Amino acid sequence: MQNELAELRKIARLDSGATMDNATAKSASPTLTPDIFPSSAVGSSSTGQMAAPNTFEPGLQDLCITDKYIDDLHLGASHVDELFRIYFTRCHPYLPFVMCRSIETIYQRSPILFWVVCAVASSEMARLPFERPIRGLIADVLDPSKGNTVETVQAILILCMWPFPFANQETDSSFIYSGIATQVSLSIGLHRPAIDAGFQNGACTGVTDEDMRRTTWLACFIVAQMQASRRGVPATVLADYSLLSSFDNPGVPQELSHLCYISHLTVEAAQALGARGSNTTGLVEPSARISLINVFGQQFDDIRRLRFPKPSENVEIFFLSSRLQMWSFAIHNDVPVSANTVQIISQAREDAVRLIQVACEKNMSLMPFYYRRSVCYAALLLYRIKLGPYRWQDDMIDHHVERARQALSACKSPNLGQFLDKVMSPENRYAFTCASGDKESPHRSRMAAFLPFDFLKVCKDLQQANVLLSSEFLDLDNLPWTEFQYS
Repeated sequence: MQNELAELRKIARLDSGATMDNATAKSASPTLTPDIFPSSAVGSSSTGQMAAPNTFEPGLQDLCITDKYIDDLHLGASHVDELFRIYFTRCHPYLPFVMCRSIETIYQRSPILFWVVCAVASSEMARLPFERPIRGLIADVLDPSKGNTVETVQAILILCMWPFPFANQETDSSFIYSGIATQVSLSIGLHRPAIDAGFQNGACTGVTDEDMRRTTWLACFIVAQMQASRRGVPATVLADYSLLSSFDNPGVPQELSHLCYISHLTVEAAQALGARGSNTTGLVEPSARISLINVFGQQFDDIRRLRFPKPSENVEIFFLSSRLQMWSFAIHNDVPVSANTVQIISQAREDAVRLIQVACEKNMSLMPFYYRRSVCYAALLLYRIKLGPYRWQDDMIDHHVERARQALSACKSPNLGQFLDKVMSPENRYAFTCASGDKESPHRSRMAAFLPFDFLKVCKDLQQANVLLSSEFLDLDNLPWTEFQYS
């Protein structure tokens, strides 16, 4: 059996060699390097200045007139100007919905958007004082009497992309915030941006406002898909005719359009593979699953070839992450080993390696959180390939898992590098190997998210086992020895 697997892997490498070469050649488009402030304000990587998707020239309609205050937080006018420049250069291109470029107008119309922009443009440590007042502003969103606008939705979406520090997924508010953004969007009619159907549209008039509403709803669709995929639950926003027809609207930035096409295909694949099976998990049976994976694999190839043959780095990472999730449905333990599945695993390996190569060129602490999650997911998938029934042993896997761990170790809250440390520890390998062969995983209903949930469960089990044997329970120095007497 092992000899047959080795031969199949050899064939898979030969078949996919050209694909890997092409993927390497199709590197990201030229980077956007701001010249309006020093590179240290934007961030840098080991290879030079940090690249952002090249979608537009950053610019502001005006500057801040007066200092701004909220609770005990004070920002000088010049500091606000700098933060807004950083945001529009470093952050906004990753989710480029149309938004107001006037600092004072944003402050007057939507204080929550103003303070969120200032927060996410700040350094990691400088961001902490913003958390309490911004959470208070979000609490006001839940009060319908105070009214919500498209800027409210934009603020919440930005927070989903650049969340405040959190210890683990259970304490991250992004999934809940995404749901709030969706409900607020529906309540003010963003899902029908060109129609006044009696929603609370406020004073939105003209092409610019329509584009703002349309692109904000598209961004809501993308963020909702990201959060659902991360949690392993069905998508909360599905594409209807109005949304699909907006992908190619002239008022939609090209970068946003590309992300929409990827999100739509990701939702369709996850639903078909992991939610429509005739069983309690939702997984379709293995043979049909493999056939669907091949169909969706071709569709991913088609949208890249037709829509973005030379994607930006942001689009490429999003594309690779989404396709990896689709490939992962073949790694479930109920799928028998075959030439077809070996080919799929080979393609998954290539995508994971490429994603780590592209993403780890960046300073991960300056990237949207989904970059870190995508790198961690790629590393876990590679490690699962190594430990699972395919026993794919090569230096390429080890090198890129280690590279991912090192890149993620520079980021805190959550410390995904520490998580990979525990996963890769030789003393824990047996536990993770056993888990990779468990056909009764409780996370089979988690769609593509079953992979991190499986690894996380093993980590928790190991931690619990270590607690039972820790010095807290076996503290020999503090035992009441005088009470033990020999008779």
